[in-house]
Amino acid sequence: MEARIGVFICNCGGGMKNIDFDAAGAKVAKIRGVTCVNLISDLCLEEGTEKMAARIRAENLDKVVVAGCSPQFKEHVFRNVLENAGLDGHLLCMANIREQCSWAHDGDVTEKAVDLVKMAVYKARLLRPVEKQDIAVDRKVLVVGGGFSAVASALRLSRVGLRPTVLEKEAVLGTSSEELQRFYGFDVSSMIGAAEGDANIEVLTSARMTAAKGAAGDFLVTIMREGEEISRKYGAIVFATGYRTELALDSGLGLPAENEAVSGPKIVSQEQLFDMLNDPFTDTKPRTIGFVFGFSDENSRFPTLATLNNALAAKKEWDSEIYVFCRDVEVDSEGVEKLYREARECGVVFLKCEALPRIAVDNGRIAIEAEDVFLGEDTVVACDLLVAEELLFPTEGTAALSSLLNIRLDSRGFYQDENVHLYPVASERKGVFFVGGCRGDLDMGRVLTDISSAVMSIDKLLSSGTITAEIERVKADPQKCVACLTCIRVCPHGAVQLGRVDGGKEIAVIADLACDACGICAAVCPAKAIDFQGYRDDQLLAQIEAIGES
Repeated sequence: MEARIGVFICNCGGGMKNIDFDAAGAKVAKIRGVTCVNLISDLCLEEGTEKMAARIRAENLDKVVVAGCSPQFKEHVFRNVLENAGLDGHLLCMANIREQCSWAHDGDVTEKAVDLVKMAVYKARLLRPVEKQDIAVDRKVLVVGGGFSAVASALRLSRVGLRPTVLEKEAVLGTSSEELQRFYGFDVSSMIGAAEGDANIEVLTSARMTAAKGAAGDFLVTIMREGEEISRKYGAIVFATGYRTELALDSGLGLPAENEAVSGPKIVSQEQLFDMLNDPFTDTKPRTIGFVFGFSDENSRFPTLATLNNALAAKKEWDSEIYVFCRDVEVDSEGVEKLYREARECGVVFLKCEALPRIAVDNGRIAIEAEDVFLGEDTVVACDLLVAEELLFPTEGTAALSSLLNIRLDSRGFYQDENVHLYPVASERKGVFFVGGCRGDLDMGRVLTDISSAVMSIDKLLSSGTITAEIERVKADPQKCVACLTCIRVCPHGAVQLGRVDGGKEIAVIADLACDACGICAAVCPAKAIDFQGYRDDQLLAQIEAIGES
């Protein structure tokens, strides 16, 4: 029996002027298998979806084609409509007649729009439902790290009813949070006390993760603590391991020192200067202070904030002459532009340089020489104290942790930075999240946003106690699979492992909870052994045949 296919055509609120929708609808109605054609403006809005659901029920449709915008935008909306109307959401096929048709051409494109709809109808004939199943998940969450981001994440997870475990390699929590307390005024110690006193939060210090496997909702993690190996199950994992800093002079990546004598107490870090400013017994009140930052790392949000705060404090406390050598002052964090303007008004001098300043010793003082972009000439400043550029690096062990869960690092060795496809805190593996400085140089506003985003995502994932998984939407055919491991190597989600089916030969087994349905494995499989519902070869060939008949 031939499937009853309904076609719903949307004009996106009149945004596709070069398509004659009445003519297109009349031609689509003649395509074999099409039961009804519905022209609905703003189909994705509430009124449009209600009309669509009512029409599906009235016509007793088996499958649905929606012609409108890109599936990237609204496919999930229309799948929900099908589910609410009693159909499997995967019995939907979309034709993108907006971005791939109307908006891509000048002049009338009605014929192309009809061809795209015809291709979708031919594919829809071969669509199959996908079984769904609720799988129980563990509501415990592992938070790796012991600084501000980790403790704040654990506290928020506890508030929403989840049970976090804070895993810290040091003997106590908060050892890496001094900078936050200094420059942002956070009382991290009270947060640590609240976490340690929370019955929902387990704190494991002097411990590290040594192995991990599984998928979202069911990670099995091995922890080594004081020589004892512990195995625990967690529903999600949060990395909040922070970052470490080094002076550019020490790292070999930054300022070129022309004289070996340029070292010692005349060169300090931002942290050391902060301590000097807040030491009531210090006798050191340098008349001239030079700051250097922003040359070795374009990601300089925290160094910018530290420089502005310390420069202002030194100006007010010591009335020092302050010179800041920088390539750019990154003021995209909340309140930083105001701080920059205040520093200038107080007399802090900013010198914009493209090349690294040259550092030398002149009569016991530190000479900083650089070409000022605006003056167009070399400027030499003799300073009593140099606050050297600090570089941000991933914490030790970041690479080892990433390899445990097969998570890629960025070019600087951090966990992913702004991932426009997965959003900042979500990793390539479902159930694994990153917050704070472990994914780059973030200001406090971004750190707090990270924490909120991760907690909301984890709460949505685990709060019900079950995850709805699509069963065998992507599956390897035991008869075709030769266990060549290609799919295991290319899967970015860690969803493919070798396993035995019914005690037989080893084949690729795809974990339904871990699979993101990206299709990479099906595309590269040399044996064509992987069946991806919605993108099977016969469905794609049917679309090509539709064009051949046009």
